[in-house]
Amino acid sequence: MSKEMNFRPTKALTLAACAGVFAVLCGCVSPSSTAVYYLPTTAKVFPPRDKDAVIPILGRPPKEPFMTIGKLAFKTDLGWRFVRKSILYNARANGADAVILRDMNSWSEQRLQQVPPTVDWVPMGNYPGCGRPGVTFVPIFQPGYVQQYTVNKILFEAEMIVFTR
Repeated sequence: MSKEMNFRPTKALTLAACAGVFAVLCGCVSPSSTAVYYLPTTAKVFPPRDKDAVIPILGRPPKEPFMTIGKLAFKTDLGWRFVRKSILYNARANGADAVILRDMNSWSEQRLQQVPPTVDWVPMGNYPGCGRPGVTFVPIFQPGYVQQYTVNKILFEAEMIVFTR
């Protein structure tokens, strides 16, 4: 049996687990789904609402009596449209009648990105009288640089409620 055939799967699993833990600890990835950010505040489970159900997003508590069924909070750089869609998605999935915004904040962060240097090869034509047929390629060096970009962040906290009629 060769050494390649004698590879232990436990080493591969250990390496994969370490890579997964490292990726989670880095935390540099924007959330693609907000379902994991829901925190229930009651033991009672409410049936999900229809995917087209109208869920009002309120800036203050309503005058009607209500019960908070869960809280939703996260930070994202995916924009206001994503925030609105995630509010509605979580509210419908958890059976909420409305959502009360408790806190919302946005800010911009300036970041730097380094672009590495490159070498391109540009074809040069055959010059008459040169004596060599064909095309000659000449290297062109393009130095690296640092560019600045802006990331817009949004911090959001809300309560999902059901009306107690």
